[in-house]
Amino acid sequence: MGKFDYHRSVRVIRGDTGRLILMAGGVTLPTLLLTGLAVLFVPELRGTNPEFSINRIVRGTLAMLWVFGTFMLAQRTTTAHSKPVADAFVLTTVSPRTAVIGGIIAESLRVLTYVLPLGLLLTIAGAYAFSSPLTLLTVPLVGSLYVVSAVTAGRVLGYSAAWLVATVPFIARHKGVLGGTVVMLFFSLYFLFQIPQLPFSVSPAMLGVIPTGWLADLLAIGTPIGWSLTHALGGMATVGMVLVGGGWLAERIAVSFWFDESIDVSASGKTAVSIRTEGNQRALKQAISPLGAPFITGPTRHIAEWSLLRARREPQRLNFLLIPVFGGGSAVMNMLLQGSVSLAILGPIIAVLLGWTAGAAFGLNPFGNEGAVLPATLTAVSGRAFVRGLITSSLLFVPAVTVVTLATSLVGGYGLLTAIALTLIGCLLTIVGAALAPIVGMWFPRYSAIRIGNSDGVLPPRLLAGVLHVVLIWIPGAVLVGLVAAPKLVRLALSGIGYVPGLILGLVANGGLLTFLASSLNDVGAMIQELPLTAFRSGFGMLLVFGGLLVAWSAYLGAIQRFETHELH
Repeated sequence: MGKFDYHRSVRVIRGDTGRLILMAGGVTLPTLLLTGLAVLFVPELRGTNPEFSINRIVRGTLAMLWVFGTFMLAQRTTTAHSKPVADAFVLTTVSPRTAVIGGIIAESLRVLTYVLPLGLLLTIAGAYAFSSPLTLLTVPLVGSLYVVSAVTAGRVLGYSAAWLVATVPFIARHKGVLGGTVVMLFFSLYFLFQIPQLPFSVSPAMLGVIPTGWLADLLAIGTPIGWSLTHALGGMATVGMVLVGGGWLAERIAVSFWFDESIDVSASGKTAVSIRTEGNQRALKQAISPLGAPFITGPTRHIAEWSLLRARREPQRLNFLLIPVFGGGSAVMNMLLQGSVSLAILGPIIAVLLGWTAGAAFGLNPFGNEGAVLPATLTAVSGRAFVRGLITSSLLFVPAVTVVTLATSLVGGYGLLTAIALTLIGCLLTIVGAALAPIVGMWFPRYSAIRIGNSDGVLPPRLLAGVLHVVLIWIPGAVLVGLVAAPKLVRLALSGIGYVPGLILGLVANGGLLTFLASSLNDVGAMIQELPLTAFRSGFGMLLVFGGLLVAWSAYLGAIQRFETHELH
């Protein structure tokens, strides 16, 4: 069963070109970087006898990565693999133990496939550097045990979380808030180990007591690096206990989750709500309180309120926003703590990041979000009202973007006028992003779950739609905030349009047309560099602003037309 599930997931990825390219890039780039470092430094280690031994810091670092991987795999289990593929068929065909162990095997194979290039690099580099053929055996062995134990522990935690949501009313009712709190707490603690510059940070050596980190001693067998037999045996024994005990516990929890009756909090504690309540408030308006959609009426308001209500009831709809937000936020935090940048970077970063987040939150999968009621929506609502409703739900967060961007800009040391300019850029990006999201989502819709057997109730946007929206907002947004905060840097970067291709052509040119083109491109770069800074700043800035508004208007009209002409198949 594990082999079948693994092959199915491989076929799915091969059929999704955009996802395949992004995953391949995520593996290839770090592998190439590490390959370059290995080529530079591994020959220097060959034949040497390093006076180094595996200590608590090394073991703690390996344990920290294991804990991080376990947490991410637990999240993945809860959100995407809490039940087998086609669970009704599987659970009546094979035993629960087969389903659980098969799921662990399939997930382990997926992870091992993803890290295979890096593992091969480390194996070959270690064997060459220390002239140790035994490394060709220990690195794959330790890597496999490391991954399988993390997957098993992640399954136990993931099944436990899913079981709690299915059986405890309080957790089921507040799963979004509780889940977000757990994620924030975990990453906060993780950053304490990652960033030693913090005055209250902690050393990874504290995690050296976790036995799974003791697998590091196994890696040193056959090399001149000192290692401990006690720790190596302890790590092996712990991994064995995790595999056996974790598999048994995962089966027990999964059986209870799969076969016991789940609670239904949608009907518990619900009282009849009159259409006309005190103050003439409608039930839908009450459901999204304290949020609301003021100043608009009719179907547009209904669409906006339903978008807000769906996000409030099922916060996992917004999970696709977490990767760019957490990725960008953690990178900025690291640079701030290491002193690479000052607080002045906060205003521009917040303007772009918050503007994109607000604009992308509700409209990147408009057809898929309607689900089974899409035919009724297409016939009952006009395209203008539908698209306006999606845009309105994002524009409701313009005040939040305004306040946060203005505050962070002032904290970063900008003057009032500059802070206001950055704030206006954040609002502009919210407007443009909100207008672009529906048309991008209609170009690349997702109508069904990512996996067979998953619920179609919550459908994330397609990966290609999210990436396209990021590119269309982040790049012009970065240029705009750069014109406000660092115009000379933007002018220098823009001059590269002429200098870079001119330099490349100059290297291969041997007279004639190529030389003329190289000279012309260099002249273009020089002309851009010689532009007066004030004229460049205002002219290019106005071009981007009006161009963005024109694109937003065109996207709005295009989304309306696409809605009106959409056909169900």
